[in-house]
Amino acid sequence: MNYKYGLSSHDLKYCRDKIDGQKSYLSNNHFHTSTGQVKSLLDVSFSANISERYYSQLSNKINTMSDLAKSQNLKPVFLTITLDGFFRGLLTANYSKWDRLSVTQQDEYLRHIPNNEVHGFLRDKIKERIKFTIKDCYNVLAFQWYRYSSGYAFKKIKKDGKQFIYLKAAEPHKDGVPHFHVLLWIPETYFESFKKDFQRYFPAPQNHKPIENGNEGDTKGFQTAIHNPVGYIMKYATKSFMDLRTGEDLNYLQSWYIKHKIRRITTSHSTIPQWVYQKVFAIEKDWYHLTDLNIREPMLCEWNKEDDHFTLIEDNGRVLQYDRGVLTLRYLGSDRVIQQLGEFKDTPKTQPRKLEPVPSTWMKPTQPKKYIDVYIDGDHSLLHNGVIFKLTPQPLKMSNFELLNYWQNIDFETVNNAHLEHLRNILVDRGLIIGEDYGYDYSHDEKCYGHYVDLLDERVEEYDF
Repeated sequence: MNYKYGLSSHDLKYCRDKIDGQKSYLSNNHFHTSTGQVKSLLDVSFSANISERYYSQLSNKINTMSDLAKSQNLKPVFLTITLDGFFRGLLTANYSKWDRLSVTQQDEYLRHIPNNEVHGFLRDKIKERIKFTIKDCYNVLAFQWYRYSSGYAFKKIKKDGKQFIYLKAAEPHKDGVPHFHVLLWIPETYFESFKKDFQRYFPAPQNHKPIENGNEGDTKGFQTAIHNPVGYIMKYATKSFMDLRTGEDLNYLQSWYIKHKIRRITTSHSTIPQWVYQKVFAIEKDWYHLTDLNIREPMLCEWNKEDDHFTLIEDNGRVLQYDRGVLTLRYLGSDRVIQQLGEFKDTPKTQPRKLEPVPSTWMKPTQPKKYIDVYIDGDHSLLHNGVIFKLTPQPLKMSNFELLNYWQNIDFETVNNAHLEHLRNILVDRGLIIGEDYGYDYSHDEKCYGHYVDLLDERVEEYDF
């Protein structure tokens, strides 16, 4: 049947026009790549209902998380989280079911309803008997999930150093009221504590009704008898997106997410952040491979979103490096660039300006110091008031990749011994070199770097591929 999920034909037309407008904008705006190719913004888009990349990326991520859960011997739990029936009345400012609750019950239930800037001041809405929106109902569920994920069970599993993974999907009932489906992977020994917190933080009675075909103690909201966990969550994900291959128009279900600005899928943090994957996608599309690399060799994978930079060094010496718009593929120990994409951005993205409080007393403004960057024989220095200040490299602030390059190219005959000892200690602390193998003979930089490559080879031999 063709349910409308609380939307009108006008809402459907609005959402279709919105998607068509976005596609038109992305298709009609072009740019030149560093190789001279002309591409549209649509060619590089990851937007849902616009780019086929989004769905393939989502499938890749879900399958990777599922395989990771299996490798960690985590067991699936399927959660269904719904709201109490009186919320349907609140959508039309009908508070009759709410009024049937005793004052004590109302006070108890208000603990599960947000009253903050993040999720909305919904307790105030109830007190003032104001009509709720679909997004308000979603925010109630989001607030309850936030309390659950901040509760004892999650804190306990983090404190114990155990792994957990979750995928959370929002979906509407036939009348548009939202509910959540969550696929949660945790060690089996934590089932009981997670179930107790589930009963505590999700008060709707429907969540706690026993079911017949399940393990002992399973309810409609908390099920442990799951035979195809990925299929469960993919079923909800696939129908919430347009099938771009068939060219079908947006339907009412898909429009519900757009109309109310509701996220379809939310996941726990992956070992490789999504922003890194999206930037490396042009060269390396396998999220599973990147995840496996980070688990086995975390010292060789690093990123910083604020600096817009990441470096991934694979076991075979393959280096994927991104720096402010430029993605480079090369091999460790070689300056030859195998592939390079993008254009360098002069500065990373600026953060929103923070307004300072107005001072109570007048203060004379201070003039900022003016320094000029100068380079003498390739060394970075600063010029100030006619005086040149030579900058000393700071190994502590260097990434692993920068540290190794610095160690390889350092002039052992002219460098200060204290600085060299400091650099060596940092390399040893990070596990990038083995201190005992070097003694104190700093005159053979090739030996130092060569031993690092040998160290990589030893790590490769340790794993079977």
